[in-house]
Amino acid sequence: MRPSRLGLTVYLAIAATLLLPPIAGAQQKEELPHPKTLSGLEKAMKDVVDKAHLPGAGVALVSNGELLWCGGFGKADLASGRDISCDTEFRVGSISKSFVALALLKLQEEGKINLEARLQDVAPEVPFKNRWESTNPVRIVNLLEHTAGFDDMEASEVYNFKDPYNFPLLDVFKRFEEPQDVRWPPGTRMSYSNPGFGIAGYLIEKVSGKPFDQYIRETILRPLGMANADFPFTDLNKPLLATPYDGNPPHALQGYPNIYLRPAGDLKASPGELAKLVQFFLRRGKAGDAQIVKPESIIRMETVESTLAAKNGLRLGYGPANYTEVVGGVVTHGHDGGIDGFISTYRYMPEQNWGYVVLLNSTQSFEALLDLNALAIDFLSKDFPKTQHPAVSLPAAELEKFAGYYAPRAPRSQLFAFLDGLTGGQRVRVINGQLTHASLFGKPEVLIPVGKNFFRGEKDPEATTVFITDSTGQMVFSSQETEGFSYGERTSILWTYARLATLLLALLVMATSVLFAVVWVLRKLFGGMKDVPHLAVRTIPLLATMSFCALALSFTKLSWDTGKFTLGNAGFFVLSLLFPLLSLIGLLLAVRVKKNEINAATRIHSLLVALACCVVSAFVASWHFIGLRIWAP
Repeated sequence: MRPSRLGLTVYLAIAATLLLPPIAGAQQKEELPHPKTLSGLEKAMKDVVDKAHLPGAGVALVSNGELLWCGGFGKADLASGRDISCDTEFRVGSISKSFVALALLKLQEEGKINLEARLQDVAPEVPFKNRWESTNPVRIVNLLEHTAGFDDMEASEVYNFKDPYNFPLLDVFKRFEEPQDVRWPPGTRMSYSNPGFGIAGYLIEKVSGKPFDQYIRETILRPLGMANADFPFTDLNKPLLATPYDGNPPHALQGYPNIYLRPAGDLKASPGELAKLVQFFLRRGKAGDAQIVKPESIIRMETVESTLAAKNGLRLGYGPANYTEVVGGVVTHGHDGGIDGFISTYRYMPEQNWGYVVLLNSTQSFEALLDLNALAIDFLSKDFPKTQHPAVSLPAAELEKFAGYYAPRAPRSQLFAFLDGLTGGQRVRVINGQLTHASLFGKPEVLIPVGKNFFRGEKDPEATTVFITDSTGQMVFSSQETEGFSYGERTSILWTYARLATLLLALLVMATSVLFAVVWVLRKLFGGMKDVPHLAVRTIPLLATMSFCALALSFTKLSWDTGKFTLGNAGFFVLSLLFPLLSLIGLLLAVRVKKNEINAATRIHSLLVALACCVVSAFVASWHFIGLRIWAP
């Protein structure tokens, strides 16, 4: 599992789902070549792997519905020198979700389940809270399209270090209930949630009467000809599995960490096996002469239905475990994945009958994966025209209706939502008669109208953005074109600037206490600071400032994905309590000290620093960090 899609804001988990965004470098990125031959493409891909210092990559290309090429670059294991081949197995993370969705669609075809059914009707034993259940119930389709409003995994819900591999899924949901606390009306916006797919896997078990992995193996994997692919770590896939790596130079990651939410990301598969999945999609549910699932089910996977944007006509988005999005200037379908030393993707385009698979046994370079994607798409689509929906003319007055600041309102992880809340919104303005969008301090990019409220980017083939009004009358900006921002509500930009300015000013005032401390130390060394009264008025705000610096540093060192008790995690917990406590004590001391007993300038400065610490404490409290314990009980 790994951070969602090819563009998600900073997400500090090592086991979440899919792919991180490319990291912007200070230097301009070198343009990729445009190979016209298969040998040229192989060379270009090998160059990407070599330049990124990756251990290796497995690749499969499908053209005209047939396997064009399948192989690898580099090593499956550096120590033994084992090469990556078409049959090398990788942990493919969230690509697992595609098979869960296929299994539920198969069960729906058999009349055993209805994706539109309410979760509480089908599985009332699954714990979740939804204050909108009477008007916006959580339906099974919401699990498959990430529109239930669930949070992503709790820290200790990621890796399974102590329980059996096949620890019952229902027991997982009962142990970790917080993610299933619905955050907004289901069926309005997409927010990636691994627990939702854990529940989907449990539904397979309940309806079929078999473990989810057995049902998927018997009805999907083996009929597709995927002989070794499987969720459990078996005697078949174990000797074929590539070694996971990270870092530059790459270092091998030890062991095989089990995960609790197995349906969401524990599949092992090879490039050749996933190429059969791509062909299966291109052939509309057929494997050889056998129709495994109906063409209508494949189309349903490629169709987004449950978001507010989809209900208002936007085609792009996340269908049941299937992204429909613009990649490399064309609309493709597919999924990405990543877990502990592996990142992966598959994409296909049924209109042009091609697709590809790229699997890496390293998490060191997400940008390399994006480059390999771009090379594959450029090569496979080279003989097809790239069309664009024509622009329509909208007067400036009509465009002004969409202008404003849109704050992000669909965080994947509530724990890290504050990062987007500070600067992650979008400014939409009319500039020189054109509608533009930009991050809070970014460069405006043009949105080209292709309908009354539909827009696309300059290089996009069709509408990627829609402006709609929700049930409360709020203007909403939903976009598949803006990386890391899929759903925002219009709000006052003044409040955003004021909040950010308040935080920065408070931090600046706190920083002055450190500078004043240097002055105190120098005075002390030269014989000053003798018999200074009320020394605590000076030192407590300083200690509060230093505890915040330590808190911020420990935040970057959190081992939140292990769910284990570590000194770093314990340190963050203690500091999150110590900082607001010292801030409050410092403020009380500065307020209560008598004016004639302390230098006026010192008193005022200590008061300002303590007040600034209390302001920052309020921010920390609003981010739910005070007393945060991320290890399992």
